[in-house]
Amino acid sequence: MQSRVAWEPGKLLVIEEVEVAPLQKMDVRIKILFTSLCHTDVYFWEAKGQNPVFPRTLGHEAGGVVESVGEGVNDLQPGDHVLPVFTGEFKECAHCKSEESNMCVCARVYNE
Repeated sequence: MQSRVAWEPGKLLVIEEVEVAPLQKMDVRIKILFTSLCHTDVYFWEAKGQNPVFPRTLGHEAGGVVESVGEGVNDLQPGDHVLPVFTGEFKECAHCKSEESNMCVCARVYNE
């Protein structure tokens, strides 16, 4: 698949073919149709205030179509239009079960 890859902080993104890992249990592969770069992407691209991780593909605010699903995925199927979230969901905490929030406590993004 094609990706716009940041190879080092602040350098131009490079369009190239990338290899993705085979689907695992509970994985969903999405063909991203639209994305944008927000201030969070720019922060990571500039490598400010963290241990930089490169290469990386930016653009966590996206929309696309499900290409394939791994074993155990029952609520999505190829062809479904989706808006992925960067935090993930384990469907066990009160936030996930409420179906009103994507701020999963199990992902520990918002925990102290």
